[in-house]
Amino acid sequence: MVLSLNPSTTTSLITIGREQRFRTQKIIKAELNTVIKQARLGNIRPFVKLQWPTVHLDDWQWDILESLFNPTIRRVFVKGNTGCGKGAAAGIACCIYYHIWNDAKIIITRDSMKMAQKIAFGEVDKWWRQMSFKPPGNLLVSGVYDNKQHSISLANPKHIEGFRGSHSPHVFFWFDEATAPNLEDKYKLANTQAKKFLALSNPSTLAGTFRDSFPIESPDKTQTIVDQYGKTRCITVSGWDCTNVKQKCLEQPVSPIGGIKIAGTFYPHGAPISKEHFNQCQQIIPGQTCYDEFIALLNDADPLIRNVYALGKFPDQDPNRQIIIPDWLVAPTKLWNRWHHLWIRANRDRHESALKLLERILPVEGFGLDVAASKYGDTSVLAVGGRNGIRAIHECQFSDTQQTMWWVLETAFSYGIDLKQGHVPIAIDWGGGYGNAVGDPLKRLNVHVIEVHGNATSALDPQKYANKRAELYGETGRRLDPAGDFRMIPFSLPDIQTLRAELIAPIKIYSGHDGEKYYITPKDRRGADENYMGKTLREILGRSPDRADAVVYCLYALRDQRRRRLIVA
Repeated sequence: MVLSLNPSTTTSLITIGREQRFRTQKIIKAELNTVIKQARLGNIRPFVKLQWPTVHLDDWQWDILESLFNPTIRRVFVKGNTGCGKGAAAGIACCIYYHIWNDAKIIITRDSMKMAQKIAFGEVDKWWRQMSFKPPGNLLVSGVYDNKQHSISLANPKHIEGFRGSHSPHVFFWFDEATAPNLEDKYKLANTQAKKFLALSNPSTLAGTFRDSFPIESPDKTQTIVDQYGKTRCITVSGWDCTNVKQKCLEQPVSPIGGIKIAGTFYPHGAPISKEHFNQCQQIIPGQTCYDEFIALLNDADPLIRNVYALGKFPDQDPNRQIIIPDWLVAPTKLWNRWHHLWIRANRDRHESALKLLERILPVEGFGLDVAASKYGDTSVLAVGGRNGIRAIHECQFSDTQQTMWWVLETAFSYGIDLKQGHVPIAIDWGGGYGNAVGDPLKRLNVHVIEVHGNATSALDPQKYANKRAELYGETGRRLDPAGDFRMIPFSLPDIQTLRAELIAPIKIYSGHDGEKYYITPKDRRGADENYMGKTLREILGRSPDRADAVVYCLYALRDQRRRRLIVA
């Protein structure tokens, strides 16, 4: 039997369907407009639930989103363990920001243009395609374009142009892998234009703008701080904060370190897991690190791997950026302490045999002097040492540089050395404005003075060292490296905490894109490049690194003396 409808009935049904669709679209449009207004005010959750109704986000991912859309917070810095899902939160944030502001200009960058397109923009592309209601604009291979004032684009870190000219009430910069050396000079430009700024990275560095944006005290604590840009949210993500880790989801059907209990059955480490039980351990958040991956990193023998890549903490040392690694100072200070009793007997009791033995073990063959002019500020520091190490550090405070000069002569004479004979060199910093006030009179007394000009071109390796100061610290690092060229020649250093802190503080600042030639952290603002955004050594330490400077000057005097002897020979 065929049921037929007259034309008027068919028309009525079509009209009813159109009206229902129109009412549904009107309701949806009204709801979308409502959640957009809420998102602009900082209430982001309704918008996320409408656009991605099935998404599962961790609490710290909500923290990123809510901080970015909080009207009182301008910048968000996020460090976390490997594979936690920082990029996913950033991709969602870009899609939201683009949608809720019709004049949003979003600029994404990373360590390379290729990785910015593949990894960072890949997250935007992924979440854009999953949006229930697409915003206006065309999704392209490397961006989204609606019009000149409404777009998502990539900035090439090799060129500065992509970080200029982004003028709009709603400019959003996203720096992925934000510790990359070639992004350092881009932060300043981005911060001058950004309404919102997001930086993500593994915390594998001790220096740079990313590290400096976290507080010195408790840098691994999630907190909101107030800095020159207003409020900055600093978020730390540990593997323990990830849902897949909390729920003990597994990547492989093999029991992880420490074993695992599933549905009442315990599997010891390395045991295969049955298919039934493995199905109960599937990932809750696709792509996020799982329990077995996290536990493997957490049990790595290298503390850098454990702290940085498992727990999201800043490292105690950074082999790629630090010139002198803290571990390199352990053996030299132990060696110095071993002979310290001789130093006490030789200097306090003037014990003749102790003096002779000490002179054989730690001969005095050169001096390094860092000059200060104030009686109440920094001290003048004299490092005394030879081929086997630094024997002692002496300090004084005189307002008169003539007094400092005579103090140097008297201190050297206490080691049985008459500097006026011109045989033993003393290297003096000439760049601070006070070194020549001591050095020139010493020269007139026939003292072998070596001038140190920190900003001069390196004569030793100009392809590696951007200036003399980088060379001085770089060569000191070579001398102390237990796996380096001098590994078979022991070296001692005074066990002084302030000296240790000053030696490990300078960080490499790469001056080119090849990652080879570098400057080091400037002492103070007077000696810093105008584009330098990081903390100076004085700001990091709370003082000038005078003791470390005196030590590197002393080693430079010794190298210069040896070089002169080779030339004469």
